[in-house]
Amino acid sequence: MCPSRDADYFDAYGSRGRIQILKAALEGKIELNKEFADIFFNCALCAWCTYKCPIGIKTTDLFLAARNKVVKRGLAPKISQKVIQYIIRRGNPFGEPLSSKISWAKGLDLRKSGDTLLFASCMNTLMGHQELIHNTGIPLYKIVNIFETMEKLRIDTLIRSVVNIVLNPNKKYGETLRRGVKILRMLGIEPAYLYEDEPCCGKPFHTYGFMNEFEQHARKVAALFKEKNIKRIVVLNPVCLYTFKVLYPQFVEDFNNIDVKHISEIIAENLDKWADKAFFNTLTRVTYHDPCYMSRYMDLTQPPRTVMTSIRNIKLIEPRFAGKDTYCTGDGGIEITHPTSASKMALTRVRMLLETNPDKIVTACPACITMIKLGIKLLESKNRVKVIDLIDLIYEAIFK
Repeated sequence: MCPSRDADYFDAYGSRGRIQILKAALEGKIELNKEFADIFFNCALCAWCTYKCPIGIKTTDLFLAARNKVVKRGLAPKISQKVIQYIIRRGNPFGEPLSSKISWAKGLDLRKSGDTLLFASCMNTLMGHQELIHNTGIPLYKIVNIFETMEKLRIDTLIRSVVNIVLNPNKKYGETLRRGVKILRMLGIEPAYLYEDEPCCGKPFHTYGFMNEFEQHARKVAALFKEKNIKRIVVLNPVCLYTFKVLYPQFVEDFNNIDVKHISEIIAENLDKWADKAFFNTLTRVTYHDPCYMSRYMDLTQPPRTVMTSIRNIKLIEPRFAGKDTYCTGDGGIEITHPTSASKMALTRVRMLLETNPDKIVTACPACITMIKLGIKLLESKNRVKVIDLIDLIYEAIFK
């Protein structure tokens, strides 16, 4: 059970193969070299292998430990190192200016402090840049080389700003956040937003094996939240949900005192405040893709379905591999380090989703949206199905 092995065909890229290679390395039979690093970074960390393991071996944790060893040997992929540098220097894995990350909130009059925090995340605010790269067809490593050259010439910030103004790649993702705010307000929740003070959750440190850096970052972010007197965090990004709810408490004392929830949980808990006015004029066929970090990592499969089936004239059609058996779309970091493998995974998943003949493909993760769109593009399908966030579906049903 491994999407990355399905994409690369050899057992070395699947859970069983990686376990055998890791065992051989621990026994001193093979060296930790670039080939070893390539095998362990060519993985989406989707946790399907951990979920399916009949004796409960936490294989995904072992692969992260292997990445940590690779990092300590200085063998981490160059592009993962670049992502880490961007977070340290610019506060987000895309290397974007701060103004680009917070522009979505313009005009919403969100307060900067309060016990309930809307954590906008790097992905929900900036994922449009990944989609833009996919649309150019230029290999990611070449994009990185171009920006490194621009950084040396000290013009990269200017170029990025021009791209944001002219192309506005994050418009749709930012609009989803704005709709999330409107829905929360409808439910009687007035969230705070940290604007320029909002940090990256730090998950890329963890994903790419920089464990010491992740711990240090988690402690800094936790200190900021404590200073701001935050009691509850609402997220749209399942990766941040897992990071705050599961990983931070492992490194930060008392962090689990903060209530962390995905926005779909809150919406599902408040059906009485919106469901009676949510409908589509005509029958709308919807298929839902479960994000790995929501379904397998957090066991959150029911809230999105509760929300969707509460909308009149929605027909929810489950795809092959749904719920905790979901099939990864090729994100989780592999889209950065191994874009060819990620693209094959996206294509495989899109074929499954389109089998249901949906009017809309819905998910609850910005990275999954980007990869599903890529899969449709690669398929060159004439199917004009819309790929949207769960928030967009709810907003359309209530307000349009």
